[in-house]
Amino acid sequence: MTKEQMLELLRKDVVPALGCTEPVCVALCAAKAGTVLEGTLESVSIEVNPGIYKNAMSAGIPGCTKVGIPWAAAIGALLQNPDKGLQLLEDLTPDVLSAAGALIESNKVSVAVKNDEKSIYVKCILRSSCEKVVCMTRNAHTNIVFLSRNGEILLEKTVTSSAASDDPLVDALKEMTIAQIRQLVCSASEEELAFMTDGIKMNEDLAAYSESNTIGIGLAAVLRSQNAASLLGSNLISKITYAVTSAAESRLDGCPFPTMSSSGAGTKGLVVILPISETAKAVGAGRLTTVRAVAFGHLVNRYINAYVGKLSPMCSCVMCSSTAAAAGIAFLLGGTDEQIGHTIRNMCGTVTGMICDGGKVGCAMKVATGSFAALTCALQAVSGAALRVSDGICAETPEQCIRNMASVGINGMKDTDQEILRLMTTCK
Repeated sequence: MTKEQMLELLRKDVVPALGCTEPVCVALCAAKAGTVLEGTLESVSIEVNPGIYKNAMSAGIPGCTKVGIPWAAAIGALLQNPDKGLQLLEDLTPDVLSAAGALIESNKVSVAVKNDEKSIYVKCILRSSCEKVVCMTRNAHTNIVFLSRNGEILLEKTVTSSAASDDPLVDALKEMTIAQIRQLVCSASEEELAFMTDGIKMNEDLAAYSESNTIGIGLAAVLRSQNAASLLGSNLISKITYAVTSAAESRLDGCPFPTMSSSGAGTKGLVVILPISETAKAVGAGRLTTVRAVAFGHLVNRYINAYVGKLSPMCSCVMCSSTAAAAGIAFLLGGTDEQIGHTIRNMCGTVTGMICDGGKVGCAMKVATGSFAALTCALQAVSGAALRVSDGICAETPEQCIRNMASVGINGMKDTDQEILRLMTTCK
């Protein structure tokens, strides 16, 4: 991979997103279908893979007090603005909300789970009195691959194996070592990586949202309380924990602020960026070092996600993104290539196995836990304390550690999603 290709990948991968990515994915597919439907919308049928269902079931929708796939689908079908991409919910109005509510209350919106679809999959069918429109998304949240109206195919893309990245830049990244990725990042100038500061500003603004707004179940408010201050103090760990908790709780409760995403997900973006940016301030890092550390975190995040997959039975926001943040923190602490590798090994032996039971405000507690681990694992590795190669699933190289983490999720937990879904839907 060349420096120019790296910068291209970062510009494609680090983009603003409004709302939790899975309900937005559903809304985007429905919005695309809505652009070609003639007549008054009479019904919406949605079919999704288990991962999309799980992550969209309880996630907040910006501008809407409701949660879930039916609302996301109805809103998207009525907005008809797929050109807005992951920010299509910016256009949500009270009239659209009212119309979506009327469809749902009339039982005109249905949702089904297609259990044999393992990668990202959304199929939307819209009907009016005279038309039927089918739209399909596969393998990536914004990758609409099929569109038809009354049986006439309007769009059809070749769908590759769900194991493929569909992106030669990601394939090139996967062939690199962590040390090579770091070396490539360090070849970029401050000017070339200046756009990394946009994500820092955006996600810090999101973290500050809860200071003047009531959100979620009060997780951020507790950490801001006098009682928490007396117990936790005002050290770097408490600052990272608060920033990540506040940003994640706000986002997953439907906050109207956008998030700078990473590897296709907004929560992953805040989990990568905020621990690194807080650490940069704590150690007095200059602007060049800071933007390089953030860029390194984004690339390691994409690297790990490329092995783990876009939707996993394990919490990839912690397993992938917190591990990437740990690598970025080790970079800021002056870690060598070996010490950054040991940081990843420490994370491999610490956070692997945390399950993903859907997108919701409670995810704020998971990513706060992952961020705590990121700082401590980096500090320990840079100080000479690394888990042994013989410890559990740890390995000699960071690359093999990452492959081992992925194997646990892909092979060891392949039936986990079904059990999680069963518990989420029947054991309340």
